[in-house]
Amino acid sequence: MSIFQDSPSLLRGAFVCAVLTTAVMGLGCGREASSLNRVTGRVTFKGDPVPVGVIQFTPDTSAGNSGAAGFAEIRDGVYDTTASGRGVIAGAMIVTIDAYSMKNVNPDFLPNGEPLIVGYKERVNVGTDLETELNFVIDPKRR
Repeated sequence: MSIFQDSPSLLRGAFVCAVLTTAVMGLGCGREASSLNRVTGRVTFKGDPVPVGVIQFTPDTSAGNSGAAGFAEIRDGVYDTTASGRGVIAGAMIVTIDAYSMKNVNPDFLPNGEPLIVGYKERVNVGTDLETELNFVIDPKRR
């Protein structure tokens, strides 16, 4: 039974809220979608492709870069911000990677399996080319 079933005005309110939230998020931080770069690459952990994970590119404000973050899903060690995420602005970035094993999957608690590493960080520079390839070899001893 849906809480919206008995209250059409509540449903309309939730819909309006969702639309407004999406519109505000779509404004970004002043950069047009055409100025976003496609970033692709491979991610390995202990020499093996990361089964599943997320990679996020956050502008490095300490290096004078600002704007919206870009991201992508990692599948079988490969990511592509155009295929499953959001493009990346040029400049200094802090990359954060969360990687999971797909082993001992529990839909309620571990939907992607056991974590391999969460919060791995690395600084990179994304050039002004429309497409950039960046590969990451995760060293579990370095965070």
